[in-house]
Amino acid sequence: MEGPEGKRRERVWLSFHERYVRRTEYADRETGEERVLFTVTLPRGTEVDAVDLGGWQFHPRYVEPNHSRYHDEHWREVPLLADRPVRLSRDVLDADGNPLPDGEGRNQKECAEVDPSRLGEALVESRRRWYEQNCRGRAEERADGAGGLSARAQEARAASEAIGTPCDVTPRRR
Repeated sequence: MEGPEGKRRERVWLSFHERYVRRTEYADRETGEERVLFTVTLPRGTEVDAVDLGGWQFHPRYVEPNHSRYHDEHWREVPLLADRPVRLSRDVLDADGNPLPDGEGRNQKECAEVDPSRLGEALVESRRRWYEQNCRGRAEERADGAGGLSARAQEARAASEAIGTPCDVTPRRR
């Protein structure tokens, strides 16, 4: 994308799993043309300035399928302009977790703006923390040789042998 002086504008690319990206197709009210609206929800633990932005949403212009060799086909790439802040929003909720309506019957919205590069850093940091909490133990088990998938398979085989086979293995007719 080119800017006003004809120079190429810098972009920040963010990667999200497909469960955080929603695609909605709708018809334009004026022209009747089919359009697409993307909604990206930030995962829990995405912290910017010590504020958890998990559950906040934004609407990028477009989303591309994954082109990275580090992710599989279930990931989506979201390009954002580096010089334009990302507008995040979420519903204002009451103590029970229900959205509060405004005077016109719509849900009240809370808004914030975040620099795209800081948002990208926060996503990387939240994924790193998640990995340390959930996957670190498994990697250490595999390094020791005590644990991992092969050990679990051996345990399953031993359990099935202990159960044995049923007395009557021939199928019965009704």
